[in-house]
Amino acid sequence: MNFKSVKFWINVITLAALVLLIFLAREQIQDAFKSFTKLNWLWMLLIIPVQLFNHFSVANFYKSYLKTMGEKIKTTELFKVSLEMNFINNVFPSGGVSGFGYLGFRLGKLGVSGSKSTLLQTSRHIITFITFIVYLMLALFLLSLFGSASRFIILLATSMSFLIIFGFLILLYIISNEKRIKKFTAALPKLVNKVAKVLHSKSKQPIDIEKIEKLFGDLHKDYKHVRKNWRDLRKPFYWTMTMNFTEILTIFLVYLAFSEIVNPGAIIISYAVANIAGLISIFPGGVGIYEGLMTAVMASAGVNKALALSATVVYRVFNMGIFLPIGYYFYHKALKGEDKEEINKILEKDGKK
Repeated sequence: MNFKSVKFWINVITLAALVLLIFLAREQIQDAFKSFTKLNWLWMLLIIPVQLFNHFSVANFYKSYLKTMGEKIKTTELFKVSLEMNFINNVFPSGGVSGFGYLGFRLGKLGVSGSKSTLLQTSRHIITFITFIVYLMLALFLLSLFGSASRFIILLATSMSFLIIFGFLILLYIISNEKRIKKFTAALPKLVNKVAKVLHSKSKQPIDIEKIEKLFGDLHKDYKHVRKNWRDLRKPFYWTMTMNFTEILTIFLVYLAFSEIVNPGAIIISYAVANIAGLISIFPGGVGIYEGLMTAVMASAGVNKALALSATVVYRVFNMGIFLPIGYYFYHKALKGEDKEEINKILEKDGKK
């Protein structure tokens, strides 16, 4: 573990803030946890079909996007892949990117090339970020409508939207031209090395430039593919919107189980913040970081701190407790007859990216 890494210290600070929150609100949290026995289990049980539809949406995203690349895979098979990916991304400590290597292996067994699986997973992340903008705008509207939009929440939502749009436009500008990609990758080491003198003084090679070049090369292929087939992305976009909607609905159902109706706008913003932060988490599934940030944002939107923490924990534990074992079953089944050591190497290597 690199103790000079910015990512490491961001995680430490976030976890420290979570611990401080728990300490200051310990009495309220004790009362909230006592209410677990009073949870309305009808609402809790409704989470199961909603989450099943979430995985169905992921499977249909895979199917519709692969179809644009001339690949036809059954939804039932991709449904299993979705559950396996959920297990991988929540168990392996790689900030939400551990699925790249496994997805390539898994789809390879279904006849899909490695380059196509990489484009599929990359596109999923990009489209997900784009859908966040739509949901963040909806969140601000809902918060303003019911009078609970604080200045901090407005700043947070607009800042995330701006950063996503700005980042997307810069990325699009670079990957749309091979010459710009070469210039960018040539200049990147110089920039990183300057930062590395302060943050990674003992690191001889802070980044792998070959991996960066390959990544941007894949993105350039994806860009050309999307430019030619942009109309075909309507279905993948729809299914990505549905994926996020079912997750937001799941959190809303947890609050209903606590007999509380909270503004969906607050849930949307906290969900977006937690998922974006999960990309830099050094812990499996963003444990600690996810809960801390979601709780903090919900509290800043006017939700009781103890309730926000309790609901977040219930959401995470209930969701993982049901679907991770199922994902592990299909993961284990998919590896039957395969070299498990080789697969572990792929996942470990991918997790360091």
